[in-house]
Amino acid sequence: MRAAILPAINKHFAMMLLVVLTCISLCACSLLRSGPVATRITEHPDPPVTPYIIGKDDILNVVVWREPEISGKTRVNTDGTITVPLAGTVPAAGRSCTDLQADLTNRLSKFTQQPNVTVSVVEARSQVFYALGEVKKPGVYPLGAGEVLSQALAEAGGLTDFADAGAVRVVRHKPTEDVEVVVNYNSVSKGKDLNADIGLEPGDTITVP
Repeated sequence: MRAAILPAINKHFAMMLLVVLTCISLCACSLLRSGPVATRITEHPDPPVTPYIIGKDDILNVVVWREPEISGKTRVNTDGTITVPLAGTVPAAGRSCTDLQADLTNRLSKFTQQPNVTVSVVEARSQVFYALGEVKKPGVYPLGAGEVLSQALAEAGGLTDFADAGAVRVVRHKPTEDVEVVVNYNSVSKGKDLNADIGLEPGDTITVP
C-alpha cells in the first residue's frame, strides 16, 4: 500500500514544482517588459576618417623650421586665401593641412633650401552652424565633431512653444549647389526614428518654422 502511494506523491510534487517554475518564469518576463529602462540599439556604419578641411576665417599656424621671420599665425581670408611671406597669396580654404604644407614647401623652395613647413589649425572658426526661427536662442554656434541635429537644437535652447517640429529645415551650401533637408523632428524627439537625427556639416543653417 505504501509503495503504491509514493509514486502518486512524487507525481503530485513534480506537477506542483512545474507550476511554481512556470509562475516564476512568467513573473520574470513581466518584470523585464515593464521595467523602467528600455534599450533600443540603432546600428549605423562607422564614419570614414577624413582629414580636417580648412575653411574661411580659420586661424592657422604656419611654421617654417629655422625661419621665424616667415613663420606665424594667419587667418584664412573671406576669399579662401592666406598670405605668407615669400610665398605670397596662397589658396587655403577647401584643402587639408597636409595639402597646404606641400604647396607652401614647393613655393618656399624657390627662396630657401629644403624648407620644412608645418601647418596646423589653431582656431577652427569655420566649424559653425546657424540656428534660426522658432528656437529659444537663435545664433551662431561652434560645431562639434559628429554633432547631430538634436544636439544642435539643444545648444540653441530647444524649440519654442510655437515651433512646427514637423518641418525643421537644414540648408547646406555646397560649391555648386544648395541642399535642403526637411526633417520631421517629432520622430526624433519621440524616439520613433533616430535615423532622422541627421549629422551636421560646417556652415549648415537650421531653420525651425
